[in-house]
Amino acid sequence: MHFLEFGFCDGAKDCWDGSDELGCGTAVADPPPTLAPTSEDWTVGNKVLNVPGVASARARLISWFKERRKSRSTVDKWSSQLPRVAVALHLANESIFSSENTIGQEISYELTIQLLHRLSKDKRMSSQELALYIHAMLVACMDPRNFYGENLVQELRKKTETNANYTNPFQILVLCNAGDKMTSRDLERVTAAYDSQHRPFWTDTQALASLALACLSTKSNLVTDERILKDMLQELKKHQFRNGTVDNLKTTALVVQALLIYDSFEKDFDLKSAVQSILQSMSGNITLLNAYYALPVLTGNSLLNISSSHCKAAPETEAEALEKALNVNGEIISVQFSVWFGEKIELARNWRLKMHPNNSIYDVIETVVRIDNRQKVEYNVVEGKPFVTSLGGIEDDPERGTFWFVHLKNLNSDGEPELMEKSPVDLKLKNQIRRLSCGTSQDRGACIVDFQPPRPIKEFVHSLLMSSFLKQ
Repeated sequence: MHFLEFGFCDGAKDCWDGSDELGCGTAVADPPPTLAPTSEDWTVGNKVLNVPGVASARARLISWFKERRKSRSTVDKWSSQLPRVAVALHLANESIFSSENTIGQEISYELTIQLLHRLSKDKRMSSQELALYIHAMLVACMDPRNFYGENLVQELRKKTETNANYTNPFQILVLCNAGDKMTSRDLERVTAAYDSQHRPFWTDTQALASLALACLSTKSNLVTDERILKDMLQELKKHQFRNGTVDNLKTTALVVQALLIYDSFEKDFDLKSAVQSILQSMSGNITLLNAYYALPVLTGNSLLNISSSHCKAAPETEAEALEKALNVNGEIISVQFSVWFGEKIELARNWRLKMHPNNSIYDVIETVVRIDNRQKVEYNVVEGKPFVTSLGGIEDDPERGTFWFVHLKNLNSDGEPELMEKSPVDLKLKNQIRRLSCGTSQDRGACIVDFQPPRPIKEFVHSLLMSSFLKQ
């Protein structure tokens, strides 16, 4: 490893982001006058290029990502690739996760649900998957160091340290973007990853390694050699074909992201041709991975631009994101979902949710099922409405004559719950106690699920207590 001394406030741009010349008070020449930007102007680094079609392609990709949302679904509105959706939309529009943006708040909520589901399913989440979620949490103003008490950044660091043979440079980039303390060992991992030849075409990984090294070079506790990074970037340029591409669309976009460092695209690389090849590929069928890498390029950004610095306040908690996503008008019901079996409560689990008052019993059940797939539910659909036939492993039993029924009781009533013929989807949480019970209309003691208001805490909110009893 070579060492290079940087000159600060010497009028020369030594750091890739120009930070060595910030706040120096040095008089500089006035910039040349520029023409008013057009709709096709594309700002990249310190340059503005006119690339026909870039504005329409950018708008198309943003719409394409938003169209991945399943509008008719109560939960799981977005795909399992949601972390990449969140990052791409943020790099295209930094305000997507502002408190006023309902789509961003819904994505934050869905990220919480997905991650809780993955962590409750098992603790063997891969390093790469965990890294994707940490990046998404940063742009969504969620704190990856305190996700329901779990420090996900620390967990990723542990996974990285236990891998002695090879480390994906993407993990190092995420740790660096998340503000983890970076080490000289991380520098070695990145350079080793760049030099690895696991297959003939490894340019995309080399681009990620370049991005990771650029982030490491900004850390005050590390001394890096600028020439190593510049050599990496120069090597990337050699892979460009005459038509502007680098292997394929995904790799082309990644290489362009890397060459934004030091404005390295200015020499020995045809940037305009590369972008035009991306636009041409985007005119056909779009895959999520291609769109994820291409959209930041069309906005002049890269994975180096991921942080929580755009968040106006401290990163909001997952509970706050959940509350906003479910009710943009601010009215919420605090919900506790509890399941236990047997009178001695030998097995118990609890979930705390924030739900809109107009959410239904069906919404609550489906949300918890999404978080933990062990809480399975089955329905029969009658006239387009779901009716519960199995919940928490308790099924309709025709020989015993026990079935799932919905019983309703008003908050101010001391009488017995009234059997309802409505589907759980038609029964809202607000202002009523509801009981979903397994049994005949005369005997509701076999298995009971109660929806009840809570004890007062600090303010008047509702709570949902769902319990399941097995008759002894």
